[in-house]
Amino acid sequence: MGVAKQRRYCPEDDRMVLAEKQTPNHLLHLLLSVLTLGVWLVVWIILIIGADLGAYRCPHCGARTRSSPPWGWKPRRRRRDEYEEEDED
Repeated sequence: MGVAKQRRYCPEDDRMVLAEKQTPNHLLHLLLSVLTLGVWLVVWIILIIGADLGAYRCPHCGARTRSSPPWGWKPRRRRRDEYEEEDED
């Protein structure tokens, strides 16, 4: 499985993050389709549809993300100790 990344808003963290979602490995599925004489195409199509319906998730907390922040949202400035906490993880 591949990973698609997109900049999105995480409501749990209240910040913009580089969110991720799983995508099918198209090269692998092409090979399997050729080896099975096209029978694997059904599985591949189902996986593509499922990946399109899947949600982008925050890499920090795992919450579903939104395409944009709520109206009137302003990015908050992070304190120095918040940066130090992330470095310890």
